[in-house]
Amino acid sequence: MVEKGKKILIIDDDPDFVKTTGIILKSAGYEIIEAYSGKEGLEKSESEKPDLYIIDLMMETYSEGSKVVEALIEKPETRDKPRIMITSVDLKGPWASYPQDEWLSCDYILQKPVAPNDLLEYVERVLSKK
Repeated sequence: MVEKGKKILIIDDDPDFVKTTGIILKSAGYEIIEAYSGKEGLEKSESEKPDLYIIDLMMETYSEGSKVVEALIEKPETRDKPRIMITSVDLKGPWASYPQDEWLSCDYILQKPVAPNDLLEYVERVLSKK
């Protein structure tokens, strides 16, 4: 069981996704930090020190989420923090040919929409590893 009260930074340019995901995670006892762009997410990462990142792959640009991951990996204080990438890209199509673990360096890559119980399961799983 993961200690509740952990901080989760949600980085996504879709306000509805951020709000609904935040509600799901708050209901499970997590503290939520919202960011609506990669730049804002990286700024809040420094000021808020989250325990977990949930990052959209495609925001203003198609690879903005991967750029956020790269920036997090470059910094020693965020390199080992868990990351979940969430995307609306069809993960069973051409995307499946990419070496996802190496390419994105995330603990999990999930396809939107993610059922609330599934999201909570992945969050618990990744936070219990760290």
